[in-house]
Amino acid sequence: MHRFLTLIDMKKGFILAFLVMSLAVSAQTVNPLTIELGDFNLDSLRMLYSAEPTMYCASLEVLEQSVQKQLDAVALVKKEIKAEQNHAKEVANSLKVASKMTAAMKKLYSQEEAELKAMQKTVDKQQKTFAKQKDLNQDIRDSYNLFLENEQKELSYSLREVADRQRAITDLETYLQTTQGQLQNFQQEITQKTASLVQIETELKTRMTTVKVEKKAAKGLQ
Repeated sequence: MHRFLTLIDMKKGFILAFLVMSLAVSAQTVNPLTIELGDFNLDSLRMLYSAEPTMYCASLEVLEQSVQKQLDAVALVKKEIKAEQNHAKEVANSLKVASKMTAAMKKLYSQEEAELKAMQKTVDKQQKTFAKQKDLNQDIRDSYNLFLENEQKELSYSLREVADRQRAITDLETYLQTTQGQLQNFQQEITQKTASLVQIETELKTRMTTVKVEKKAAKGLQ
């Protein structure tokens, strides 16, 4: 029965190990922000086409389309950031569950180790007590000695197994700490990316307003 329960615990440990290792792989960096504002100088454009209002209007139209294209790109990046934020939340939730499982398993294995050592001490006492009983026949002595020896072997095996699982839990804790650090970096990158995008969007909206006003004034000159 004890060994059956041990196998179940080991299976849980393997599942948790796979979960945490998967998290470590999934903790990537955010997609870089590739939108570049470029130059925006209406004064130069106005001077270039000062005597050609029709050409100036056409150039402003092209500029407006260019700014709109960048605003469309901003909208796509917003969706991308939303997906990255959702991913970060999923990883954070998974880490929370994994940490809780790890703590519970660590406690369980510690209790199991204590129980096994207590049982081992009990068997030690039984062996010492039985060794003093000289009046029993040899068959009884051999049979009971074999029983106690088998118990000791089973307990020694179980203690080694628990030690292996405790080492595995220590490794899992290290994985969790590493993944938590990766997640924090990922979240920081999202924050920086969001702030940069806000600045870009603000500037693009300002440019769009400026172009629309300039285009309306230029059409009045035609």
